[in-house]
Amino acid sequence: MKLIEKLKNPSIFLKLFLTFFLVIAPLYLITLSIIKKGSEGIRNEMTESIKARTDYFMNMLEREIDRISASMPEYVVDQDLRKLSAIGNQISEYERLELVNALQRRLYLMKYSSLFIADAKAYIPLIGRTVSSTNYDANIDLPEFEALQRQKSGGPLIYWDNRLFLALDYPSNAKRKPIFVLGIELSIKQVNDMLATVVTPGEGSAALINLKQDWSVSNYVSASNVEELKRFLQIHQDKGDRNGMSTMSMDGKRMIVSYRFSPAINSYLVTFTPETYVLGALTTLKKWFWVMSAASVLIIILFSYSINNVIRRPMNKLVRTFNRMGDMPTYPTLPENRKDEFGFLYRGFNDMVERLKSLIQEVYEQKIRSQRSELKRLQSQINPHFLYNCFFVLCRLIKTVDTERAYQFCTYMGNYFQYVTRDRVDEIPLALEIKHAQTYLDIQSVCVGERVRVEFEVPDWLDEGGTVIRLVLQPIIENAYKHVFEKQEHKGFLWIHMEKDGDVLFVHVEDNGSMLDDWTIERLNGWLGQGEDELGESNGITNVHRRIQLRYGEDCGIVFDRSLLGGLHVQIKLRPW
Repeated sequence: MKLIEKLKNPSIFLKLFLTFFLVIAPLYLITLSIIKKGSEGIRNEMTESIKARTDYFMNMLEREIDRISASMPEYVVDQDLRKLSAIGNQISEYERLELVNALQRRLYLMKYSSLFIADAKAYIPLIGRTVSSTNYDANIDLPEFEALQRQKSGGPLIYWDNRLFLALDYPSNAKRKPIFVLGIELSIKQVNDMLATVVTPGEGSAALINLKQDWSVSNYVSASNVEELKRFLQIHQDKGDRNGMSTMSMDGKRMIVSYRFSPAINSYLVTFTPETYVLGALTTLKKWFWVMSAASVLIIILFSYSINNVIRRPMNKLVRTFNRMGDMPTYPTLPENRKDEFGFLYRGFNDMVERLKSLIQEVYEQKIRSQRSELKRLQSQINPHFLYNCFFVLCRLIKTVDTERAYQFCTYMGNYFQYVTRDRVDEIPLALEIKHAQTYLDIQSVCVGERVRVEFEVPDWLDEGGTVIRLVLQPIIENAYKHVFEKQEHKGFLWIHMEKDGDVLFVHVEDNGSMLDDWTIERLNGWLGQGEDELGESNGITNVHRRIQLRYGEDCGIVFDRSLLGGLHVQIKLRPW
């Protein structure tokens, strides 16, 4: 809720910060978008380049294997090879050597027709010899011979003893043993050199992998990595995806893998390059982006700190000092050592405080004078009718020779007039004010006799002390006698009681008058609020209410209400402690 309130009414600091953030944020987002698009562009270009090179070398290898495979059937119709295979043991040694030399020349031409051929051989079981482009062996290498006759369902390439072959047996009949086998051994070194040109060593590697026969040719790839690549290719092959690009983790590094399957040789050409190399420039760009992001955050922090020192702190100091203006006795001031605009505001504020202090002092003195004049005015408002009644009562007591009551009555009057004419002090003890009210009631009890019953409840805590302005209770009681009890025919009842709430004292004066309606109560409260006195100046109720508010504040004073006794209830709120 506090956050919502702050956003609804933002401070200057928050406005400046949000403005700065709204300026920085679009630039940051635009930069991020540019880097993202650049990243995608560079990545696409690099991956397309890798894919294109993979396709190119796979196509080149396919063409070379196809060319070599296409030239091998020519030897099936070779007369020299057929003679050696069919009647080689029936001819003379010289004739046999002539046929072997002729065959070697052709095999030599076959070997050097391609860089990928390491050797070309003819395995002839009849004469028990293997004829190569350079040698005429005495015996046939039977394991090699048998390996080249195996079922070639895994493609034209045969991988045996870490060597790679193309083979052609004649006749190609599974029920008969061949009379000769033509074998072309491919150069593993040349294949590795080709793979090295697909991806520069150190920047990535390439491998030729056959999943059907479970072999691979790679010079710069560890055995564990080859197994990972086989699992990777098997997963994609099972999904029907034999060509494409993807990423995988290898040796704790992220690799971009390009793979191309060749149906012609039933093998995959796989290249994998560290993502950091492919996106090397982009990685650097990203690093610089994060550096700039950190710099932006630092700039925002420094900017915020600067705004906080330059604007927010002096502004808060000014606001706090303004808030303290309610505590007038302190008269807060601000330092004048600043040389900026806040220094000008501080000096202006201090000047204003000095002028305000002077004005407040004048108003305060005028207020004191007003209180004293109001008190003197109230003291001078001695009701002549009350005075006449007192003298008539005194005469009656003397005439009836009731000297004891006459003496007591004179004592009451002496105390009464001594109190109301005293003007040396503005405030007196609360107990003394209550005692004066009791004295007035004693006088009235003699004057009116038993026509008015009074119940005055004085609590025990009244002895705790406290001071009040003079003449706040007696005028209220006097008003009840003058406007209620003198006009009503039935017996009157006056109830005076008090209650304490912290440092606040409530004095309640209630009567049992019967001539009061609710509209009159509202009108009396309205006149008090406007400073009017409908009941006449002599009773001084408005005077009392105004003096209480001058002394104790606007929340204190007199309030009229309906009494539980049926008449008027006057509540007086004071702060004597």
